[in-house]
Amino acid sequence: MRKIITLAGIGMLGMLTARAQDQPVPVQDTMAVYRKKIDELDKEIIHLLGERMQAARIIGTYKMKHNVAVVQPDRFKKVLQQAIVEGEKVGLSADFVKQLYEDVHAESVRQEKELKQKDGVQTTQ
Repeated sequence: MRKIITLAGIGMLGMLTARAQDQPVPVQDTMAVYRKKIDELDKEIIHLLGERMQAARIIGTYKMKHNVAVVQPDRFKKVLQQAIVEGEKVGLSADFVKQLYEDVHAESVRQEKELKQKDGVQTTQ
């Protein structure tokens, strides 16, 4: 929500500035503003994914210590369903969210399995 408000604010600021100067904002300037914003958001997405993977590694360590299987299908289904609902609220298709979360889940599983291999424990899934 904060990001949507920020983007709307940037757009409104650009319109107000253009009106104040009585000159239209060149398309290239507008594109540069939004491309910069996309670059910032992409960086934030990567950092958030890194934080998510850190949490997955902590969970992986817990699973190793308590002999819990790496893959938890019911948990993944629940997380995916919640993500689809949230994604639809901001205009993302269910197919996009599903693919994204399958990829994120696959990376989480890969990292959990890597922990087991480093620890010398045989992976079960």
